[in-house]
Amino acid sequence: MTRTLICALGLCVLAASVPLHAAEDPGIALPSVPRALLLAASQEPATIRHVSAEASDKATAEKGDAPAATLALGPKTITVSPGTTAIVEVAIDHLNRIVTPFAAPQVRTVSQATTQVDGNAIYVATATEEPVSLFITEAGDTATALSLTLAPRHIPPREVRLVLAGGSPVRTAAPAARPSAAAAPGDQPYVEHLAAVFRALAQNQVPAGYGLHPAGRGERVSCKQPGLAVTTAQVLEGGRLRVLAARVRNQGKERIELEERTCSAETGAQSDAVVAAVATWPRVWLAPGEETELYVAVRPREPERERRDRPSLLGGQP
Repeated sequence: MTRTLICALGLCVLAASVPLHAAEDPGIALPSVPRALLLAASQEPATIRHVSAEASDKATAEKGDAPAATLALGPKTITVSPGTTAIVEVAIDHLNRIVTPFAAPQVRTVSQATTQVDGNAIYVATATEEPVSLFITEAGDTATALSLTLAPRHIPPREVRLVLAGGSPVRTAAPAARPSAAAAPGDQPYVEHLAAVFRALAQNQVPAGYGLHPAGRGERVSCKQPGLAVTTAQVLEGGRLRVLAARVRNQGKERIELEERTCSAETGAQSDAVVAAVATWPRVWLAPGEETELYVAVRPREPERERRDRPSLLGGQP
């Protein structure tokens, strides 16, 4: 085989004597682009068209695609018991909301977390991963305390709803106060005292400062409402207040609403006692054969105060 040295344009190539064949033409013709059009395109700045979310959704719907799913993190409900610590995950660097079964919760903690009470809810914020320990009680009534350990995590803000095992305590609009016999009728502490006593009874507890004994002769609760069978079982005494607890049963054939204003109490020894407050738990509407508890608080009648009139200085009298 002979080899031939081919030089062209200053380059020399050693080629074999085998003849070269031209490549086959694919038959595709590319049109030329005018130079003026390329220069005009390079001088104009690039622009971005804004497409609204509504137009995007409309276009997606026209294509028949499924709409995008929305990820939602709902509240977490936890049943808690006094004396037992519940561990709850909360968010770091976010505001977390804890809904309590108390009307006016009070928080006690030694942690650096920030807490704020709003109604029956507690807002908690922490910036570290250190656990946060909380004790939650009713303001002025430490008989029931809920223990929580919050475990901060890198998660979205949480809402945690606490449910007291065995039923929620009675709620009142005013903060509960520790039972005290020094409060006088008509004063706000006296009203809070009655609410605290009824709350303790609903939780199957004996209020602080009170004694409990079975109902004796002459101690009974009665209701003038037809269709009710009332059985007095317990009497609590504390200071100048006496509370009678009775069991009420609907012995009629229709569902009725217990009208508390029709109920009164007799205490035997205190014949001049007056009814201070009446409450029912856990229900007011009774189906046929259904029962509920009725609490009637009585107190001694206040003696009439001596009245002395002061002569007016403007009435023409000396």
